Amino acid sequence: MKRLKHFKDLFLVFIVLVTATVHSLAVLWFLEPANLISIGLTGLSQILNRSFSMIGMTIPVGVFTLVLNVPLCIYGAKTVSPRFVLFSILSVLVQSFWLLDWDFLKIDFGFTAQDRFFLSVIGGLFCGCSIGVALRYGTSTGGMDIIGQALALRKNISIGFFSTIVNILLAVIAGGLIERSWTITLYTFVFIIVSNLAIDKIHTAYNYLRIDIISLHPDQIADALIVGIHRGCTILDVKGAYTKEKKADVFMIISSYELQKVAEIVRKTDPMAFMTVSPIKRIFGKFFKHTII
Repeated sequence: MKRLKHFKDLFLVFIVLVTATVHSLAVLWFLEPANLISIGLTGLSQILNRSFSMIGMTIPVGVFTLVLNVPLCIYGAKTVSPRFVLFSILSVLVQSFWLLDWDFLKIDFGFTAQDRFFLSVIGGLFCGCSIGVALRYGTSTGGMDIIGQALALRKNISIGFFSTIVNILLAVIAGGLIERSWTITLYTFVFIIVSNLAIDKIHTAYNYLRIDIISLHPDQIADALIVGIHRGCTILDVKGAYTKEKKADVFMIISSYELQKVAEIVRKTDPMAFMTVSPIKRIFGKFFKHTII
């Protein structure tokens, strides 16, 4: 069991390293050439970098990224999960490193301001996929992800809604006030929309699912699920229409990121069980949202 846990932690470290690197390189190679800004604290760090450059001070984006994330990591450790924040800190350190204005990363791909639409789309795909994958596996890219998870857990506020509002404000500030170009703001909106679509397609942690498990061993399955998922379930008596055999339907409402674990528990408890999964649009009543890690 310990060995399995260590393997999982190593896999999560790998996910953090890859997603943080992809996110950072997307900012450097696709957004910066078009004067667009990223989402969340990386975008705020870019704004601060450009603001200080206007008064003759050159401070790398990575420095601002590191400094701005410190208070959020402290907040996240108290409200979300210490392990979630530990992986977020690792992600922040990796991003800060890549965004320290290294000469060897300044690769000229031939992009110009005329390619802004292409850069906003491709940048949105890379950034959105990196954030979505990080969240899907229970980690994050730091920054607004930490606040978003805290609000989703504590206040039931949509992560997507929160991040969209913040990013729109950053786009207006960067384009309208810093760059004095509403064109940049509009292209940044394109980037935000594409990145949010990518995140939504990959990360579905707080979408609800109903699972129905038809089995001859409902009590064993129910006990295993309660211990493994820490959620209640309901057992209904059912009968097979073809065999006329009496069975039971164990159904439970879960968050979609728990689906893989549920499937593993059911497979181990009763390999002959028949399980279906249905989306749930809305829940009224008490539904506890577990921390990601």
